[in-house]
Amino acid sequence: MPTPPVPSTPCDDPRSRARRLRARARRALLPVLLLGWCVMPCIPTAAAQGMRVWVPPSNDSASTWAADARARFRANTGDSVGGANFRPYDLVGQMSRRMLRTLGPNGLAAAPGLEARLDSLGLDVDVLADRAQPGFALVMVRNPFRFSAEAVGFLCWWYGKADLRMQGAVFRGGYDPASRVWWTGRPGRPYEWAVVDRVRSTGIASFTLFGLDPGGGSWSVVQSEARSPILGEQGETQFADLDHDGLPELLCWAVPATDSLFVPCSDCPRLMIEKTFVEHAEGFTLHDSRVFPSPYATFVTFIRLLLDDRRGEAQKLVADPALVTSAVAAGWAVSRKPDTWRVEYGEPGERWPQWLEMRFAGPQGVKRYIVHFGLREGRWVIQRWLEPQPAQRNPQAGAR
Repeated sequence: MPTPPVPSTPCDDPRSRARRLRARARRALLPVLLLGWCVMPCIPTAAAQGMRVWVPPSNDSASTWAADARARFRANTGDSVGGANFRPYDLVGQMSRRMLRTLGPNGLAAAPGLEARLDSLGLDVDVLADRAQPGFALVMVRNPFRFSAEAVGFLCWWYGKADLRMQGAVFRGGYDPASRVWWTGRPGRPYEWAVVDRVRSTGIASFTLFGLDPGGGSWSVVQSEARSPILGEQGETQFADLDHDGLPELLCWAVPATDSLFVPCSDCPRLMIEKTFVEHAEGFTLHDSRVFPSPYATFVTFIRLLLDDRRGEAQKLVADPALVTSAVAAGWAVSRKPDTWRVEYGEPGERWPQWLEMRFAGPQGVKRYIVHFGLREGRWVIQRWLEPQPAQRNPQAGAR
């Protein structure tokens, strides 16, 4: 509603009228600025030209709410979000809901654009949306002053065209979240919502699956790490529709527990287990698990086969079967103590090296090998290895 005009009185001097007019203009302009921030795309600042980041005015309601939330986050005790600790999370959730509402029933695909606005207010928030389902958005809120605290993820969805609903759920970590929403066609839960998040200190991932009730008014937990866990380890994850049926599968590249027999170099690819999870009636379950192919994985498998006296299978991992005989003669099939094999370094300048230098503490003492790999019928095999010779010392160098 526009501000009514200020009546003029005989004692009104020109300066007083000017101040009132400027104040009235600021009050009328403020809602336009707030709305514009919510719907305009995020434009990078031109730092090279010395442009400063826009700072909201002191009477901006979002700034006020954010300041209150930050103060409450700082005062929170413990890592739980229960009791009074929940209040700052709720403040940020309500702020986000107000901003999301301006995008309209089919506009939540643009919700991630609000993340920069919330970050500028000193909050620690991720805003995710699924472009295939523009009526849903996830706002993951964390305590910016306690990295070990639990997070609250607010599920936001349009209920009809007039009601943007919001429901909070507690997440153990809340870091690096990924989200996917899809239509199931099931009468019991027509929509499902899957969220993967991580614990910051360990990188361990968790999976949570929500189901929407038939009336569309609330979500319930269908699957979590506390109930039917599927992740609970480090590694990369990704949602993908592998069979193009509109329903997602979950892919995970997990880092297994360290094998004490082998010590990889710090900047070389590690062993990874590639896992595929698909949904059944009870939730997501493991469909397939295999070692992610790489030269290093081929070498580890080769040594394990030799130690288990499975030489026929080991021959499939070398370009020449005679290499198996050479490896056995060098003692590769004998030693089982920790740190027997250590990767010294890999092919320089290559993130995925095709040769590795190995240090072998075997029955014949410490030796080093440069092992070369290649592809055969789409699989990595050991092509050859050689023992590097120490550099020859120039006898004249010491006489100078």
